[in-house]
Amino acid sequence: MLRRHVLAPIAIVSITLVAAGCAGASGTSEPIGATSAAPGSTAPGKERPSDASSSLPAAAAVAPDDSAGSEPAAAGPGSRRCRAEGLGMSLGRADAGAGQVYYRLTFENKSQASCTLRGFPGVSLIKRDGSVIGVPAGREGGMQDQTVIGPGRTAGVTLHTLNQGIEDSGCWERPDYLRVYPPGSTEALTLRAPQLRICGDRFTTTATGG
Repeated sequence: MLRRHVLAPIAIVSITLVAAGCAGASGTSEPIGATSAAPGSTAPGKERPSDASSSLPAAAAVAPDDSAGSEPAAAGPGSRRCRAEGLGMSLGRADAGAGQVYYRLTFENKSQASCTLRGFPGVSLIKRDGSVIGVPAGREGGMQDQTVIGPGRTAGVTLHTLNQGIEDSGCWERPDYLRVYPPGSTEALTLRAPQLRICGDRFTTTATGG
């Protein structure tokens, strides 16, 4: 009889310890070191985006300034070769001196975007019926740097001939028009040019420049 009373308290203590161990196991199901989700946080795999710039060093969050010690490219971003349909032309008056005669032929960018010209244009004198007078203009001087022409801006070339009487070859028939192919273009522009007179078989054009 005494033995039963001794075993009963031991059994009760054993049951209590087992129950406590089970309760502790259920309350620590996450691995050690895991961060518990705070109230209001999103589910795993759906994290809210953070402000990335706030975690970067200040130097990395600001665009680099390359204005010092560098030269801008000849053609700015998005610039393209000037096309005939986007250009206008005009021809200046004769500028004569020492037997030489020069005419300034100007290209105007009539488009809404910057474009570039580089090289020699193709220039011919033509009659009203489209027939060509003489030969196309030869090249005079060297190649110029690429010229960027903003909307409404101009670039040009210089046409060169001689005064009448400087050479025995005389003068060509006066043209009705100039037919001009801008550098790199397969399409021509036409300009009325009755004031232009070519003499001494000298007819040249410079490369385009500002």
